[in-house]
Amino acid sequence: MKFICDDNLGKLAKYLRVLGYDTLFKSEMEDSELLRIALSDTRIILSRDSKLKTLKSADKIVLIRFYDPVEQLQQVFRELELKPQKNKTFTRCLDCNTELVEIPKEKCKQRIPPYVFKTQERFLHCKGCDKIFWAGTHVERLFEKLKRFIPD
Repeated sequence: MKFICDDNLGKLAKYLRVLGYDTLFKSEMEDSELLRIALSDTRIILSRDSKLKTLKSADKIVLIRFYDPVEQLQQVFRELELKPQKNKTFTRCLDCNTELVEIPKEKCKQRIPPYVFKTQERFLHCKGCDKIFWAGTHVERLFEKLKRFIPD
């Protein structure tokens, strides 16, 4: 299942990516571009814009009713009957949506802080934006916020 979020749903897009869902988001996107991408990539549109719901050219639109991103996520899971998989969490770049690949620790040495190199063993690389990721405190905070959505 693939998504595209309108420009009011940046945090929702990030949370969906954390949970492993292919989710496109740009901070400024015209409705026509959103529809074009959704149709060409068979993506479900997530939007707070009720006008989009009336367009007949859109296949699947979920009109988001909540302001809080966690409540938005709950709505999406409820309406689409999603069941996230634990092995899919933290597999996509939070910035560009590209799938992450594991990279040997030694290849990261020149690109990460020395403390991180000493304390972390697993690193992921985004080929889309060339960033390196590791399970620091930001991951712990995100995991804590989203743990009710992640199966044991």
